[in-house]
Formats: sequence, structure tokens, C-alpha cells
Amino acid sequence: MDKKKVLLLSANPSNTDRLRVEAEFREIEECCQKSSLRDRFAIVAKGAVRIDDLQPILLQEVPRVVHFSGHGAAENGLVLENDAGDWQLAPTEALAELFRILQNGIDCVVLNACFSQVQAEAIARYVPYVLGMNQAIGDVAAIEFAKGFYGALFEGKSVKDAFDLGKNLIALKNIPEAQTPVLLERSYESQVLPRVNLAIEEPEGAVRIGSQFYIPRSPQEEQAFKAIAMPHALIRLKSPDRMGKSSLLVRVLEEARRLGNRTTWLDLQKCDRRFFENMDRFLQWFCAVIGRDFGVKAKPTDDWDEMFGANGNCEEFFERYLLNDDDDRPLVIAIENLDRIFLHEAIEVDFCGLLRGWHEQGKHDRTWGKLRLVLAYSMESFTTKDINQSPFNVGTPIDLDEFTTTQVHELAELHGLSASQIEPIAELIGGHPYLVRLAFYNLASGANSLEQIIQSASTEVGLFGKHLTTRLAKVERDGHLTEVLRSLVNSPQPIRFDLATTAKLDGMGLILRTETGVIIRNELYRRYFQNCLSN
Repeated sequence: MDKKKVLLLSANPSNTDRLRVEAEFREIEECCQKSSLRDRFAIVAKGAVRIDDLQPILLQEVPRVVHFSGHGAAENGLVLENDAGDWQLAPTEALAELFRILQNGIDCVVLNACFSQVQAEAIARYVPYVLGMNQAIGDVAAIEFAKGFYGALFEGKSVKDAFDLGKNLIALKNIPEAQTPVLLERSYESQVLPRVNLAIEEPEGAVRIGSQFYIPRSPQEEQAFKAIAMPHALIRLKSPDRMGKSSLLVRVLEEARRLGNRTTWLDLQKCDRRFFENMDRFLQWFCAVIGRDFGVKAKPTDDWDEMFGANGNCEEFFERYLLNDDDDRPLVIAIENLDRIFLHEAIEVDFCGLLRGWHEQGKHDRTWGKLRLVLAYSMESFTTKDINQSPFNVGTPIDLDEFTTTQVHELAELHGLSASQIEPIAELIGGHPYLVRLAFYNLASGANSLEQIIQSASTEVGLFGKHLTTRLAKVERDGHLTEVLRSLVNSPQPIRFDLATTAKLDGMGLILRTETGVIIRNELYRRYFQNCLSN
């Protein structure tokens, strides 16, 4: 799982009053180290920041939270440094414009500087949450606020709760500056482009090409588009269930078609069970489906010769009908729900070896270099196999996870929802793409009120009931998983399980991984499974 990066920036020019920024950053880092969720965060600190440093740092680090500690100059801007170490102003509107350009992925900006409310208001046009100071703030109050704020944020609290706890810590220490910090939220009125009334789309299935409700997944989309343009490409698209694999997959194929490639898409979930009986039947089905998509009249069974084995016959079919010289265009094959073959060990080992062999052969064989593969799956396989026969350690890995806070806000705006409606939903389900889409659709369509959704959320008659019962049924098929999940939802700390158990829970989308174990993915799952598995 990608860590949420917190970028700490400071500037204390030589010709300004000295600030205790090192002490403040040390306290923030200690908050992270003490947190039970410390493995989910990464802290990067940059001192003596100059005007010329801002853009490169933000571009290279791609933070979720940006924290600035230094001097403010009210409406004039924030004080950074020049090459000589003296002060240089970063103008308010220029700062706001910088965050407009780089806003994707930044969830929160903290301006721990005197009189920085002006800059906070400008930046809040583009970032979900911005914290500033409405007057001068002393070192002690600034440090205590940072301790309270990040202590809560690193424990998974919302920005609003963390902000309140930061102010509360100032008050608890009897420091008369508890009302100095201010929290600003991005509002519709502050958007540069007016909202458009769109026809609301139902949240089931892949988001269609051209939909205004599609939220781009960056940088995964760019990585996949770059990879699919290369000869003998092999893209491994992995994410838990219902995280947006299909929506990204259709866009990768659309990009491939734009580049002039032939494309086809197989969903192994739709393959009849009888074709998994042996490798010959499976590969005959595989060849027939792909051949049909490209108008091949020949039946794979007509020329299937047992002497050459299933893999050899499949290769012969591809070379004769799909990769021949009649069409020089690359052939892109997307295989969705690849993990279905993990239930059939004999097929898995041979088929994975076949895919890996095609990828390797494409490096030196012009014919096979035209083949490009996109493999989409939810969990890893733990079948023992030769690493040289596996496609899961080569190619381009693309991992999808939840929406960021920024992406949740973008989708909410497209549905015409307010910030006050977003916060309770986000606290319950985080950025789970499908659950967020489901909640926003029902709110925007008027099918359910916010109160109705929240009150019945963790019940089987609530909005998320079908989703929850489906996951419960999968868990209950494995008695071991039932016990594991029961212990997990009742634990305040991460728990480490064996690799196979972790993979199963991850494939269902029920957990988040950390370096010290796993935790339940969101509060909705915790409440529901605590209730269902209590006996």
C-alpha cells in the first residue's frame, strides 16, 4: 500500500526572527512514530526552502499533506528564502495558482505561520482542507497545535477532528492562542469553473468512456498508457475487489485502439466451469474466443494435435491466425479476473508459464513482439512455481487503491453535494471507490437522505447491505477467515497473518496493509463484522 506522504517545509531567513521549526518538525515526526498507524504515513522534511525550490519539491514528492512552518506577511504572502539566505516573499495569488496546477492528490495544506489566513483562503479554492492562522502565533502555541493535529491525523482521524484536537491541546496547556488556527474547506463558490448539472449515472460496473463522472487515477493511468505503447508489453493491474480495475482497463484498451492496435477483452469470470477441467479444453476456449473477436473462421479443435501439448497448439493457433504477417498491427489482449485460474492449480501453472513465455519471446521475436498483455486480478497466487515461469514478477505493475480525499471531493462536486454531506460518508467508508459512488448516487438522486444512509449503513437493510452480505458470504465459506476477521475487527492494533490469509482478505478489499500487519479497511466494515461475527 502506498504511504500517505506528509511534506514538511520550512523557511527561516537570516534577516528574520528565529523560529523553532526544528522542534516543531521533531514533534510531528514523534507523533508519527508513536502512532498505531505509523506504517501508513511517510514524512519528508525540507528546510531553508527558496522560491525556486517550491515547484520541484512538490512535483517530486507528490504529497498528500503539505505543511509550511515559517513567517507570514498577511496579505502580501509567505516568507521564503533567496539564494543568500535572506527573506523573499511568495505572493498569495501565485501560491494559490501553484496549488491549482498541482492540486490533484493534495488533501490538506497547513500554514503554521503568522497571519496566514489570507493565503489559506486563496489556496482553499483548490484544496479540500487548508489551515491558516488569523493572527500572530507564538512558537509554543504553534508546536502544541502541530502535536495535537498530527497526533490525531496519524491515528486516522479526519482533518476536522484533528484540527479541533490541535486547538484543544493549546487550550489544555493554558496557552491563550487556541482560537488563532482556522480551518477552511474548499467550497463550490470558490471553484474556477461553474458546476454543471449532469445526468447522474448509476454506480454499477465500469465507468463508461467519456463519462463526466470518471475520476482519473493518477499516476497509474499515465504509467499504463506509457507501458501499452511498448512492444511485448505486459501490464499487471492489481487491486482489491471493486476498486476501479475495470474502469481503468477499458481506458487502457481505448488508448491502445487510439494507437492503432487491435484489442480484445476476456473476463475469466464468464468462462464456463467445464473449460477448467484440463489445459487442452481451457486453451481451446481461449483461442476460440479471441479468434472469434477477429473473424477467424477456423476452430482450434480442427488442428489440435496431442503430440505438441496444449501450449504448443495454442502458440501455433496464434502464429497462424492472430500474429501472422497479414496484419502488422500489435494485438492487445486484456484478461480480467485472472485470479479465477488460481482455483485450478494445474491450469494456473501451465497458463502462467505460457503468458510469461510469450512475454519473453517477444523481446527477440518480431512476431511475438506484436503481442501485448494486460492482466487484471484481485489477489496474488501462492501456488509454488518456478519464478521464471511466472508473469507476476515481470512487466509493469499497476496497483490501485482507494480514492484520495481530493478525488472524493471532485466526485462529490460532480454530484452536486456539499462538504457537510461528504465528511460523514468519508469517515464511514474512506475513499472506497464503489461505496463512495453508491453513496453519492443515492444522495444526489434523492433516493436516500444522509441521515438514512448513516443510520442504517452497517445493517443488511441499509444502502450498503448487498455489498456487505456478499463479503460476509465469501468469508463464511472459509471457517478460518471467519475467526481471523473476528479478531481483526476487535483489535485496536494491526495484526500479522500468514501470506495466504492476508491475500484472501486483501482480494476481498476488507483490509489495509501496514508494515506491522493489517487493519480493517474502514469503519463500515468494522461495525458490520463486529455485529455479524459477535457470536
